[in-house]
Amino acid sequence: MEQLIHIRQNIIGFYKKFEVIINYLLKFLVGLFIFSRINTLGMYSEDFNILFGGATEIAYVALLSLLFTISPPSVALFLVAAAVTIQLSAAFEVAVFVFFLMVLLIVFYARLSPRRSMLMLAIIFGFYFHIPYAVVLFAGLFFGISSIIPIVLGTAIWYFLPFFTNLAANMAQATEIMTDIDLFDLPTAFMDVFALIYGQLTTDFNWIVIGFVFAMMILAVHLISLISLNYSKDIAIAVGAIIGIISMAMIVFVIEIDMSIAGIIFGSLGSALLVWLAKFFDNVVDYKRVERVTFDDDEYIYHVKIVPKVTAEKDDTKGEMREVPRKKAAPAPKPRPAKPGPKAAPPDDGYGYRPRITRDPGTFDDEE
Repeated sequence: MEQLIHIRQNIIGFYKKFEVIINYLLKFLVGLFIFSRINTLGMYSEDFNILFGGATEIAYVALLSLLFTISPPSVALFLVAAAVTIQLSAAFEVAVFVFFLMVLLIVFYARLSPRRSMLMLAIIFGFYFHIPYAVVLFAGLFFGISSIIPIVLGTAIWYFLPFFTNLAANMAQATEIMTDIDLFDLPTAFMDVFALIYGQLTTDFNWIVIGFVFAMMILAVHLISLISLNYSKDIAIAVGAIIGIISMAMIVFVIEIDMSIAGIIFGSLGSALLVWLAKFFDNVVDYKRVERVTFDDDEYIYHVKIVPKVTAEKDDTKGEMREVPRKKAAPAPKPRPAKPGPKAAPPDDGYGYRPRITRDPGTFDDEE
């Protein structure tokens, strides 16, 4: 364990030293991957041929990735929406409809909760790499119950991506629109697209079932992690993974969804390990040195549980790194207000005037 603490401390020190550079580099690589994958849709209009040819396509993807890197989350999601729209532009009605839906999502959610909205992209990444449970467990542990909304929305986007791509590929048969776009026919075309999307929503409930399972995992992980219990976060990760394995196995047998039991088990266990590593780099605590302190003041009684963090510090005597537990000092009790002395000046009457202090006529000073 001591060696792990040393490795963790060195990695954290390196990250803090180059934090800004690493963050921008990681965000650029994420953007590069996103826009490269979007370009594989390949259903863009002939008007955009100039953007997708050799070096031009590389410059286009690099420019979008750079803008994605330096933009706030809501603007970054808008760039993703624009790139998807361009890729589906061969089917004009589908492209407009998808762009409209994504803009609504950005305006009414991503703009109000920019940090959590990035979980939508994260869960899509998780599905792509077959580890969506890692994103779900991470969201429940570090973002709480409010992360259910972006996780469910990202799940819906992932499950409807193949439908929209197939719809765009078969646009001639689906909407009966000719090559030349007639403005008078657009309302009818949009209604046809809406009817197809509505039919898909009312017949495909897989994303709702999986979204419900993810919501239960997030809820369980968040609530267990809040319990004042030793190793509560570790228990929360384990319970969340178990809920995911059992629930997804039941879904495979009942709904016959295209998933393998072995993939669910190994994916959940690997996801739990990844989230545990994230928790390990977040903080390490020493439950063997837990202390409970009780004190009170005039109004409250305080029961405080003190769990010291463990960090690796340099031992000056040997020049080596050693494991040092750090204890957080108990908060000081609330000081009681001091009583005024016998000769203290009385408070003013609210208008800046103080009453005069007169002596008892029966009392005299010693000098008199």
